[in-house]
Amino acid sequence: MRHIIVRRGGPIAAAAAALLVAGGGLAVARAGSSASVRGPEVVSGTVHGKAALANTPRIPLTLTRVVSTKGRGFVLGNGGGNTHTLVTAAGKLAVRATGKKAQTQTVNQKTCHIIFTIRQKFNFVPGSSTGAFAGATGPGAYQITFSAYVPRYTSGSHKGECNLSNNVEPKAKGAVAHFLAAGVLTLPSPLADDSGSSWSS
Repeated sequence: MRHIIVRRGGPIAAAAAALLVAGGGLAVARAGSSASVRGPEVVSGTVHGKAALANTPRIPLTLTRVVSTKGRGFVLGNGGGNTHTLVTAAGKLAVRATGKKAQTQTVNQKTCHIIFTIRQKFNFVPGSSTGAFAGATGPGAYQITFSAYVPRYTSGSHKGECNLSNNVEPKAKGAVAHFLAAGVLTLPSPLADDSGSSWSS
């Protein structure tokens, strides 16, 4: 099975830079009696084969860094609009898309391997996030990548060429759907201590 390498260009590069600014660890900032926690949050997940070819792929997601938990029932392409909510064991994490969505598609004519990528920046939405994510703010970006091999035409004037028609079914072997998001998450409530441990669930 072929694994793809996710290109971290565009918004993902911006999110990665933001994570570097955050220092890769957690920071607790206090002003009087108020306190907040700021640090990197990374969300990722991958499915292969037939699961990647589903009309709405269901991708198990893992969240790490400020809040470590698992996503529940995340379905790729499960709705329109600019605001999306990820339901996790630790609470709901809501994001609102910003800027223009970027889409690219590449085809290797020698191997008939296609890669389709969507990139989008976002902001965490404090009023819609709950549980460990309540009051979450900060910028980030996500990238969704789908890759697979398509069959070749077996007859006609295009015989031997890659079949890129809309009604062709990509091959299950080698198909991959990958989700990656990264952001700088700021929470209004402090962690239990300043040791750098994270929320977990």
